[in-house]
Amino acid sequence: MIRKIILVAVILILASGAVAQRGTDETTSVTYFDGATTRTVALVPFDPVIYLITKLPRLPQPNAAVVRTVLSYPREGQHTYWWPKRGEPSYDGCTTDVLYRGERVMTGEPAGRTYCCGLTLEVLYRVLDREERRVPSLTTETTGLFKHLWFCRAVDALGPTEALETFGIGRPITKDDDVMPGDFVQIWRHNGSGHSVVFVAWAISRDGKIVGIHYWSTQPRTNGINFVTEAFGDGGDTIDRRRTGFARLLPPDEWREVDAVAAARERFGISLDPVEASKPASR
Repeated sequence: MIRKIILVAVILILASGAVAQRGTDETTSVTYFDGATTRTVALVPFDPVIYLITKLPRLPQPNAAVVRTVLSYPREGQHTYWWPKRGEPSYDGCTTDVLYRGERVMTGEPAGRTYCCGLTLEVLYRVLDREERRVPSLTTETTGLFKHLWFCRAVDALGPTEALETFGIGRPITKDDDVMPGDFVQIWRHNGSGHSVVFVAWAISRDGKIVGIHYWSTQPRTNGINFVTEAFGDGGDTIDRRRTGFARLLPPDEWREVDAVAAARERFGISLDPVEASKPASR
């Protein structure tokens, strides 16, 4: 009962802030380049913050935890986007050093800058660290492997799906109707670039068709953490829907005890301590 009262209070606090931001967050169209022409599609008006707050009470516990974590991040430029160039210091794309059960599992950088797969993995670790049960397969020896999978071991790899499945704590979502706010998404675009994001909702055109995704992440176009809408398409910088994967964190009572090292070796042919672990294919 107490937990329900606290949840309602949190939702009301978030909602009061969200209403003040309405207009800033509302999206009414999406513009994209299809390889030949720049196009704009009118969308059903959508405010991601208000939408997420409305959905929170009906989400599965893990998705709700992800959404609450997402809503807790500032979006006023405190955590800008930074993809290190060759010769620059490397880091894990997270806003700060990230701990899991008191052990550092990700390394931030002094300015608190971010990149996409590092930010989404930080969100996951913050959710996992609040659970009473520890992930059985996630140990001091395997956190590097988990990060390697999440960061995409290769172009076209479905990072979050592979990591969550291999470690027995998540599953892929393959039907559009089953995707929910708080699911993790690995996007691949027709131009070869990728993006790691948290799903918010489908972008719906004025004639009722799914034409893209509303999501949360960190990216150059917003100079850091914020909500974005991207379109599906057949070329250019649009999302390749066939190469995009959705994954969901399972509740702790559904986590499986697995040998993640053996599973990664069998499924992907990779070792426990990959040399390229700090060089994600997705950004």
